[in-house]
Amino acid sequence: MKQEFGQRQEELLAAFSTVAANASYILREDVELFEESIAKMLGVRYAIGVNSGTDALFLALKALDIGKGDEVITVAHTFVATVSTIVHCGAKPVLIDIADDFNLAVEKLEQAVTASTRAIIPVHMNGRCCNMDALLAIAGKYRLHVIEDAAQSLGAHINGVYAGNFGIINAFSLHPMKSLHCYGDGGLVTTNDRCLAEQVRLLRNHGQNQNKELVAFGFNSRLDNLQAALLNVNLKYFESDIKRRRQIALRYHTGLMNCVDLKLPQPPKDSGYFDTFSSYPIRCLKRDQLLRHLRQKNIECFIHWEKPLHLNESIKLGNFDLPVTEQVSREVLSLPIHPFLDDEQCEYVIAAIKEFFNGC
Repeated sequence: MKQEFGQRQEELLAAFSTVAANASYILREDVELFEESIAKMLGVRYAIGVNSGTDALFLALKALDIGKGDEVITVAHTFVATVSTIVHCGAKPVLIDIADDFNLAVEKLEQAVTASTRAIIPVHMNGRCCNMDALLAIAGKYRLHVIEDAAQSLGAHINGVYAGNFGIINAFSLHPMKSLHCYGDGGLVTTNDRCLAEQVRLLRNHGQNQNKELVAFGFNSRLDNLQAALLNVNLKYFESDIKRRRQIALRYHTGLMNCVDLKLPQPPKDSGYFDTFSSYPIRCLKRDQLLRHLRQKNIECFIHWEKPLHLNESIKLGNFDLPVTEQVSREVLSLPIHPFLDDEQCEYVIAAIKEFFNGC
């Protein structure tokens, strides 16, 4: 992030100065421009900026009037916000296992459906979309809403259909750790349904319509205009940023494909899927030892969710049988991947991993 700011500093500071000079702080032109630009990029009719990815999910659920007595199916291999928004709406989260691509295991979905099920939240993990054709077929069979949690997968698509188009209403995060980000919290709701878009616009702004008339009780969840101005700068670089992430992912895949003790994510040229690689997660039975080795080499890696959500006893989600989720949590390790990582650094990471496995 420091490198990014160093390279884009002049444009970012200019955007900040313009907003400050014009005192354009709340729901002004920069928000409108960002919403229009991102909707065009994703091919959706409506994009609504909100103050976080968490609120994007929460407002999507509220717009669908999901609440007490309803069940929502999702996964435990995700950030807590996916599940907490269901709970805060008064609904019950029902957790199912994941597949080898870290996404919801669609073959286990239908058995989780009950008479109380209202919605499914597939989480597009690490910049890769879920198997949406199969998921939507099941959702259609049982007349269930689909809400995409695309917090990690802006720009990902399947055969040209972008994440944010599959569900009836969908959520993105613009947190600083995301591929397209602002410099604080930010989020985005997308939909092709005019009524849902209008409802989210009401809910994000205290229930006020465009004429400032109070027509409902809402929330304070507006995308800050300053953050939108900074997002408009970063959006200009988004396509090239994703291209570089995919180049790095291919370099990792090529360099590590012969390491039999590693399980790599799908390669960038996987048929039909366009992955944006917000993370590059590998799996290894000796994960903790490998992590120590890489840190000794001054390579920063992450373990996401060492304890799956359903194993956190304090939040009392219930007993779920999720063997793949639990195994992944013991094995997964995310390697460095960002647009400012150069080829020499990539090769250093690859060499360090090969050294750990004695050359693979």
